[in-house]
Parts: sequence; structure tokens; C-alpha cells
Amino acid sequence: MNISNYIESGIIERYLLGLTSPEQEEELLHLRQIYPLLELEITAAELRFEDKLQEEGVNPPYELRNTVLQRIRKGSGTKERSWGSYNSHEHTNPAPTYIQLEPFWNRRISVSMWWRCAFIALVVLTMALAASTWHFYHRAEQLEDVLIKLKVPVVNNPAPATY
Repeated sequence: MNISNYIESGIIERYLLGLTSPEQEEELLHLRQIYPLLELEITAAELRFEDKLQEEGVNPPYELRNTVLQRIRKGSGTKERSWGSYNSHEHTNPAPTYIQLEPFWNRRISVSMWWRCAFIALVVLTMALAASTWHFYHRAEQLEDVLIKLKVPVVNNPAPATY
């Protein structure tokens, strides 16, 4: 086997990117043990990928670093000075308010205040829809009765029925 042609085929790069089939991957792992040159080429390809990523990578905004560091400090409780100038517009979310519920089986359930408000709004909406449905159903029955009365001719003096 010509190992230089195998290396130039691009199999190592496809392997590192996870684009090889299981058969190709098994073959490469087997050849890796036989040919030490493959091990060197895999390491070199990894370094080339890393260098390319470093060259083309985009750094996040500097303000993001201070925001992340402050959130970490809030979580750990340490009071350290932030690095650099802090001029970002920080949007801190206050800690959510929870309501402790103790159902009949004596287990504790923590429910956010916002979920409770959403549930109450959903119940009110459901009740309003039920009431409007009931109202429009009865109104439709009334209108149907009126239509039936309009279609039936009115008889002033009906003749007595004869048997």
C-alpha cells in the first residue's frame, strides 16, 4: 500500500471531521498501528485545524466577558473587581418568586409565581369561553324558534278536527 497516496486522499481530514464511514474509520485505526507516519499526519492535521480555527475565529464582545464574570461571582458569592472597564448595559433578572404548595400526599412542589398567574389567566379565559358558548347556544335556539314561527302560517280560527 502506498501510504503517501492514502494520506493525500484526504481520509485523515475526513476522519477528524467525523465524515468517514465506520469501515473507513476502522481501516484508518488499523493502519495507524502499522504505519507511525499516519500518527504523525493525524497530529499535524489536528494542529492545522486548530491553527485555522484560531486564525478565522471571532472573539466575543469584551462586554460579554464582564457580564459572564459578574454572573459567576454572584453565584459563587465572591466579591472581586471586574477586569477592564465595565460599560455594558447589564440586564439582570431578579430571582424568581416561588410559591410553596403542599398537596395532600405531603410532598412539596415549588411553582413559579409567573406560572401561577398564567394558570389563573387560563382558567379565567376558559370560563369566559364556556359562558359565551352557553349564551350563544341559547340565543341560537331562540332565533330558531322565531324562524319556525315565521315559516308556519297563522290560522285564526282552526276548523275542528273531524273523525
